[in-house]
Amino acid sequence: MKKLRLSATVTAVLGFFSVLSLIFLFLALSDIADGGAAHTFEWYVAGICLIILTIFTLSVFVMLAYLLRTSDRLINLTTDTGITK
Repeated sequence: MKKLRLSATVTAVLGFFSVLSLIFLFLALSDIADGGAAHTFEWYVAGICLIILTIFTLSVFVMLAYLLRTSDRLINLTTDTGITK
């Protein structure tokens, strides 16, 4: 249960940072699309944003795995003790 709670907290924090990274990614790609001088910084921002979004996606899958494992334990616990809904 502690792993699920920790995973949910990490996923919530990463969700907040993912929203921020989507905004920064939009701004960086808009600046790149406008053309102009060198866009090295914008490409770095875009890369960092994509890394944040990838880590968020992975944390969601990890949290879902913990959630499914925990719900299986709860179902087994209730059926073993005879408790029904």
